[in-house]
Amino acid sequence: MPDPASNMMPFADAVAVLDREVVFVSPTAETLAIRDALGRLLVGEYCSRVDLPPFDKSAMDGYAVPPGDATELRVLETVPAGAVPTMPLSPGCATKVMTGAPVPDGTDRVVMVEKTTQTGDTVRIHTPETQSNICKRGEDVRTGDVILTGPRLAGPLEIANLAACGITQVQTAPPLRVAILTTGDEIVDSADALSPGKIMNSNGPMLEALCQQNGLDVVTCEIVPDQRQATIDAISTACQAADFVLLSGGVSVGDFDFVAEAMAALGLTIHFDKVAMKPGRPMTFATSPSAALFGLPGNPVSVYVMFHIFVLRAMRRRLGLPAEPRTIRLPLADGHRRRKTDRLAFVPCRLTADGTLAAVDFHGSAHLAALLEADGFFVMPQGCATIAAGESAEFWPTGGTR
Repeated sequence: MPDPASNMMPFADAVAVLDREVVFVSPTAETLAIRDALGRLLVGEYCSRVDLPPFDKSAMDGYAVPPGDATELRVLETVPAGAVPTMPLSPGCATKVMTGAPVPDGTDRVVMVEKTTQTGDTVRIHTPETQSNICKRGEDVRTGDVILTGPRLAGPLEIANLAACGITQVQTAPPLRVAILTTGDEIVDSADALSPGKIMNSNGPMLEALCQQNGLDVVTCEIVPDQRQATIDAISTACQAADFVLLSGGVSVGDFDFVAEAMAALGLTIHFDKVAMKPGRPMTFATSPSAALFGLPGNPVSVYVMFHIFVLRAMRRRLGLPAEPRTIRLPLADGHRRRKTDRLAFVPCRLTADGTLAAVDFHGSAHLAALLEADGFFVMPQGCATIAAGESAEFWPTGGTR
């Protein structure tokens, strides 16, 4: 329940409300070529169609030799990757093989080329080979082995593993649709439109990029003026077109903040409109019969934080994926203190070379440039005023590109 003293919902309670309201919806699957599946939700179970490796192969360039201690052998042939041996090995013989090439029948081990000298069709072994240097057929994957089971997002490693196992088509869920509404008469999309009182639209492009980066389908990204009816109309249209509606700005209590009023006019259920966290206190979460709506604060750092904490969690819950964030506790490089402790705080920080966290220079939730130096955020719990140097804090990585 909201904190009666401040009307702010505790962070943990806000997360619990989100989890209650956003649940898995079984998708209608469609077939896609594996090359087109990046970022899509894989459904079903995938079993290998091949053994990996598909044959006994050489792990390096060298000479396949039979059992025994012979140090001088006759070279029968050279087998590059992609070819196959034409003759089995017999005592006193060797086959030169390249990395990844099949080894001939009768091979005991592959002697590294660096340990040999070849003259004509004779190879001399200078140093005994103690390793087999052979990758055995099926030692990684056997035909019929389960490679992965959905639901699971298709990333580069999922695509590579499926392709390696002979799987060229997959069943995927359609991406979640997102409508992005940036509110404010001061917002412009072109530098040519800048004039006194106007600012560039950064929240819209940032949210659009974050959605695309996480496999969400942006169906609209538009600026909404600070007018009551325009806000009502934009939200109403977005709810019909999208699974998630992301609004930035207009969620506070200013004279021209119409988001909460528009949501109420449309009969939406507002689950909370203030969260005891910094940045992001005036965060609004609402639902319609068909969509989840996130009224994000207007300052860009707040938008960035709330997207990672709430929107991505909702996305993963809707898709049936594990929703808990992958966080880790790490020590602070330097002590960090604050004056007000009524809210949980997310502090932008970088990960240092020695595995500690260092707060970046940060002037507040409008300081978007600070995030260029950050790898994520560490958490100062509600009621905590100081974390000393060397003490650990919970670190939320946000996938920066530094």
